[in-house]
Amino acid sequence: MARKAEDAPEAFGGVQPNKVPEKSVDGKPTIYTYATCPFSLKVKSLLKSRGIEFSNVEVDPMKKTELNWSDWTKVPVFVDSDGTHVNDSNDILHYIDEKHGAKFPREGEDEKQDKWMNFSNDILGKSIVAVIYKSYRTSLHALDYVTKVDKFGLKDRIVNKWLGAIIMRMVGKSRAKMFDEAPRENLLTQLNSMSSAIDEDFFGGNSPNGADFANYGILRSMQGLNGFDIVEKHTVIWPWYSRMQLLSDV
Repeated sequence: MARKAEDAPEAFGGVQPNKVPEKSVDGKPTIYTYATCPFSLKVKSLLKSRGIEFSNVEVDPMKKTELNWSDWTKVPVFVDSDGTHVNDSNDILHYIDEKHGAKFPREGEDEKQDKWMNFSNDILGKSIVAVIYKSYRTSLHALDYVTKVDKFGLKDRIVNKWLGAIIMRMVGKSRAKMFDEAPRENLLTQLNSMSSAIDEDFFGGNSPNGADFANYGILRSMQGLNGFDIVEKHTVIWPWYSRMQLLSDV
């Protein structure tokens, strides 16, 4: 008898028990992604910094048919060349690094790195959403960009530009309520907090660690959108960001 949907195991991050070699495109490590996804940009920046050739599968943001095979419905999803299947951006960073040089600590081995990798998801990602979608005008600008770059058909692009702007404005409001300061002031506060942890060129000192790639990916998704001027004007974060961009070519 077929198992009921409610009895299906809950999807989880990290390396998955099943290998899916058929989902590795051209025998290369493969990332399932949206072009503008900040969490996907974390992974792409690490792959490019290590010179790892990879395949990129653009997921339709509406239908997500490209992820029908996975219980994990968010991007990025990573499939290695041997079919090893990994969910969640920070877990993917750890997996790739461990396989390709082990240049930064694993989760649980470095409290500072863990703190700032978690910060990228829990604080910084939410902070940029509050700024990007601060008003209907800035939301419309962002959705115009997103729907052109991501894999939307013409009809979906038109609908999602206008409807998405309304929805994301509401999301922006909800994210803004998480913080005591107004969105722009809060983002500056978070960048100041980040800067206190960059002792040398990177979070990792002389070379980037997981926290560098995690936070760079979040801020990279903001480039060209409302509020990125806050990053550009920051005397510590902007030089760090520029070093990361040069390193990763993303």
